[in-house]
Amino acid sequence: MKTPHLLNLGNPRKVKKNLSGILDQASLDKIESEIVSNAEALYKLGNRFFSFAIRQSTPNWRQRVSRLYYSAYNVSRSIRLFMSGDYSSEVKDHKKFNKLPDDFPSKARYANQLDVLREDRNMCDYDHTCRASDLVLGTIQSTSLVKEFLDDAKSYLSLKGLKL
Repeated sequence: MKTPHLLNLGNPRKVKKNLSGILDQASLDKIESEIVSNAEALYKLGNRFFSFAIRQSTPNWRQRVSRLYYSAYNVSRSIRLFMSGDYSSEVKDHKKFNKLPDDFPSKARYANQLDVLREDRNMCDYDHTCRASDLVLGTIQSTSLVKEFLDDAKSYLSLKGLKL
């Protein structure tokens, strides 16, 4: 039997708010601690995907773009979980990939470019006929974009109180 997990209850920020009238502060702090540890773990997972991606050689351009996408995707999940409690492991969550908080730096640019990265990743993973030259961003621009996004996300989350 799978152990119950806070993230399986729905939005943990809403769960915490709804239980605030019946739980003591120590219990609410435990919920917050779970939110924080999961947001940290998602951010770290994004960094591991980035490290893997940048080690891929030129012939492995499909793997590089795919892992860059998953790097940014998991960091996006970290931001959404920490800030609003938004979390899902369903496939439809990929459509929220570029939904960032209003005060996120360069939000409009990232929303646009991350969506393009998602399209490139879909080509890499699902279109056996595509070539590296078919990518909109390409590997160099994708690498720069994701590196900047990870750096901005780290600064942003740190300012919001997440210790990374």
